[in-house]
Amino acid sequence: MKTILKLTVLALTLSFTACKNEKKKDDNAKTAYAEADEKDVNAIIEYNNVLVSFTDKNNDYIKRIESNLIKIEKGLQNPNDHFAFIGLIQPFSIPTINRSKLKPDTPPSALNKDDQNFFKENVTAMTGLLDKIKETYKSLDEYIKAEDWKDDKGTKGKALVDSIYGMGKKYYNHDELVLAKLNLIGDDAERVILKTHPLKDYIFALKDDRSATAAFTKLMASNKNYKSIETKAKAAYQALENQYHKHTAMAIPDATKYPGKDGYFRNFNERFNDYLIAARKMMRDASASGRLTDYNIEELVRLQDSMRSAYNNFVD
Repeated sequence: MKTILKLTVLALTLSFTACKNEKKKDDNAKTAYAEADEKDVNAIIEYNNVLVSFTDKNNDYIKRIESNLIKIEKGLQNPNDHFAFIGLIQPFSIPTINRSKLKPDTPPSALNKDDQNFFKENVTAMTGLLDKIKETYKSLDEYIKAEDWKDDKGTKGKALVDSIYGMGKKYYNHDELVLAKLNLIGDDAERVILKTHPLKDYIFALKDDRSATAAFTKLMASNKNYKSIETKAKAAYQALENQYHKHTAMAIPDATKYPGKDGYFRNFNERFNDYLIAARKMMRDASASGRLTDYNIEELVRLQDSMRSAYNNFVD
């Protein structure tokens, strides 16, 4: 089965908790944006959140498309089955309510010229590919409804399906580049905001947990022959578990000072534990079978997204 599975790191909505920038050098920073002033930092964070909404909306739409493609691809193998194309749900793209003056293809001047051009070029490419995917799916939908597969034994339908899969892969190549840079820039911009934040240790612990699980998912997706990565996977899993125990040992945020943060912190750790449980099970099964499946990786991605939602709740 083909797939347009997204394996990229999922970007975070960042907090606007502004505070005084003390201009202290941050040894963990990876870009010059960690030393930006508050005005530029807030512009970068605002743009980060605009792009997160943009990529999330597109990702939801592509998931709906792919769900139908799986059914259509199977149906074209046996189109005379009366139930071959039953259950197709018309995909729709939910409009994003964006009150920001910034748009996905108009990055702020707070970013340097190279980064502005990078985002403009990749967002434009993503938008163009998504428009082509929508147009091609419309042709496929009409082809199925008109039962044109009776004329060519499904030849055109299969070609349209392959075309959408191909464009989806190209879309996510750009998506991966955008989100990787966005996470790098956004992390450093947020360091300015968090320099004097009383909950910064919790926030960076949660961010580290998300980064570590994303790296683990990417390792597991790197080769379906589990035996070839088993040693690395076991070591990476143990590091994840050690990190989990270290961060869950942190004192719970004081609910009297920060209402709700205690619950959100616990919820994040519960989601992290869900990820570890799933990882342990699939590693055991894969050790016996020697193989990892698309479903295994999809489950890890889904659990990563659950951790992201829990993180966003904590920083909101």
